[in-house]
Formats: sequence, C-alpha cells, structure tokens
Amino acid sequence: MLPRRIASLLALLLCLTTGRLAVGAEELSPAEGATLLQQLRDVHVKQPDFEATFTQERNSHLLNKPVVSEGSIYFSAPDKFRQEVRTPSPSTTVSDGHAMWIFYPAFNDVEVYTLGQRSFFDESVQALTAGLNFEHIDEYYSFRAFRVTAGYRLELTPKKPALRRMVDEIILELNADFLPLSTDITLPKEDHLSTVYHNGRRTPLSPSLFEFTPPAGAEITHPLGK
Repeated sequence: MLPRRIASLLALLLCLTTGRLAVGAEELSPAEGATLLQQLRDVHVKQPDFEATFTQERNSHLLNKPVVSEGSIYFSAPDKFRQEVRTPSPSTTVSDGHAMWIFYPAFNDVEVYTLGQRSFFDESVQALTAGLNFEHIDEYYSFRAFRVTAGYRLELTPKKPALRRMVDEIILELNADFLPLSTDITLPKEDHLSTVYHNGRRTPLSPSLFEFTPPAGAEITHPLGK
C-alpha cells in the first residue's frame, strides 16, 4: 500500500464537494457524461496549467476534532504538480513527472519517490493525475455526472483494488468554466477530506515551479528505495 502521505496527496490533488447529492441536481445520460468528459479533456489540452489556493478539513475516527489546513496547488497537464501546505504543518510536494519530492521544512527532511520503478506507486500517481487532466479518468473510476446550479458534479468510484484501499468515493464539483470549486473524498472507515478551492484560474505557469533542489543540509530519504 502507498505511504499514508501519498494517500493524503491524492485527496488534495484530485480537485473534488459533499458526498450528498445536491438538491435539484439533474443526472446526465451516459452520452452526455461522455461529452462532458471530452470537453474537460479538450480544456486541459488548450489550457494545461492551473493554480488555486485551498482550505481543507480532515475528519477522522482517530481525531477528536477536525484538522484544517491551508495552502496552494499548481498543476501542469499531463503530470506535473506542486502543492504547498502553509498551515498547520508546512510542507512542499513537487513532481516533474519523473520524480516526486516531499519537503518538510520544520525537520529539513526530503522524501524522494522515483516514478517508473514501482508499479503500484506509479499507478496510484497516474490515478491522481487522471483526476486533474481527465485523460484516463474512466480507466480508474466509474462515474456519474450531474448538472447542478454551480455547474457540474462528478461522482467517482475507484475501479482498481489498490485505489479502493485508499478511497471509497470522490465527488468533484466544477463551475460552468470547468474550474474546480470543492471536493469531498470518503476514505476507508468513513473518514473524510473536504477541500474548498479559492481563486482558481488557468494561466501559464513557470516550469521552475515543478523543479526541486533539496536545501543544503537536508536529510534525504527514499521510502520506496532508489
């Protein structure tokens, strides 16, 4: 199974609102759902870069009260992303499509995950980015699509066993311009991660955002091996 931190990344990067069906939602037919997915793919081809700030609330059966975190997310289709968590526990996660780094400044510690070496890890990252660029979303998830007041809503259920061990259900809400608004992910044991996105926009991003050099003196570990 993936490290718990990677499961948390899945929650933050899939761009997904509540697990309850919104009042007045109109379910799209399979053909309409397929058309919507193609529109989403076309948008990401024409405008591959996306950035937003986020507020996330985590509810767990292991916690006495929810944990709220804030930060920023950047994505460049098909597979580059950067996540910066500012509070309460700062961290920076960067992937250039070949490797992923997770930096914890409080400990000056860097975890490095090399892609292309472990099939279960690679598949999980591919599933993660599928939720961002929609290129292979129907390969990893069964989905239902709805038209709602804000725009659109996708309810995603993982198909593959490895992904089902991390996520029970994902619900994605988009506005009429296909920008993510909020997310709710149901994890095993009915834990939830609810994320609201602010100031989302598609704008060209600097390639340097998806590069990472460990700071001087940082302890570097490879949890999955080199």
